[in-house]
Amino acid sequence: MDRVKRHVPRLRFRPTTRRDFPECLELLPAWLVLEEGLRRALPDLWPRLLDEPAIITTVMEDLALPAGQRIQGWGWGIVLPEAWAEQRGLTRAPTSYVTRQIYGGLLDGSLALMSDAEIGVVNAEGRYHFLNFYTQRNDDLSDPYAQSVLTIANEAFRLSATGYNTQVMYFETSERDAPAIVAAGFLQRPYVDQRALQGLAPAGRPAFMAVTRNEALAGLPGTSVRHVFEHHPPMFRFSASQRRLLWLALFDESDAHLTERLEVSVHGLKKLWRGIYERIEDQMPEFFGESGGDEDGKRGPEKRRQVLAYVRQRPEELRPWDFTRR
Repeated sequence: MDRVKRHVPRLRFRPTTRRDFPECLELLPAWLVLEEGLRRALPDLWPRLLDEPAIITTVMEDLALPAGQRIQGWGWGIVLPEAWAEQRGLTRAPTSYVTRQIYGGLLDGSLALMSDAEIGVVNAEGRYHFLNFYTQRNDDLSDPYAQSVLTIANEAFRLSATGYNTQVMYFETSERDAPAIVAAGFLQRPYVDQRALQGLAPAGRPAFMAVTRNEALAGLPGTSVRHVFEHHPPMFRFSASQRRLLWLALFDESDAHLTERLEVSVHGLKKLWRGIYERIEDQMPEFFGESGGDEDGKRGPEKRRQVLAYVRQRPEELRPWDFTRR
């Protein structure tokens, strides 16, 4: 008897690449109600956003599926200028379709992306505002496979959003999917035009969430949101390029992939790693123990392993920080 081929998922998350966007944009949900001009602009907009420090984006993929069909979920977030968030009432009751407003602002220039240095200032001062968006291919959360994808998405959120000195965390989704976001620890907030949305079906009606630092830390650890509000000031003063290398290296990418994403030579990559090791040893001479010494020889891989294990546990080292405000 022939065996029935069974799909055994091999789910993981990783940073989004330019090659992913055709699949990612297929996942845009109907509740966004993007006008045609805005929808047509997104394939050109997203590649320009990819390496911006104010944008964090990951994909949830199933390696057991054929290429071109693997991306099952897409998450992205944006660091919002505090003034922009306050002007639109995000801390109180915003106008509906905030994600659509963000896309529009990025296209017409009314929403300027914050630089690494600007993010470092608001992070050090505890004025970091961050909005999340997530969508997945199979959104039937009664399906165990969809639940598995959502589990991976929560892991991606925890790693991507932790380590910042966050003041407020926002999330926009559909009313139908809101329970999954509430389960992660977000609190649902009303839109100022909430009554105008009542005639829409839950799958097509947007829902807005927000959690402040005080609200998150008032509860015991357990939810994803509570986890990401844990914060400690960074110690090692890594440069922006060093932080970006460390973030990408957390995903076990090859040196060839790292040189491509960072647009550096093999020599340039070694120089970045050497600079990372030197900064660590300046602040904590005992960090590497017997693994100290030649970073390019036999001890190099062990030193890299130790560094990546540390920054995975202490992700504040990956985040911009203005040390003059320490």
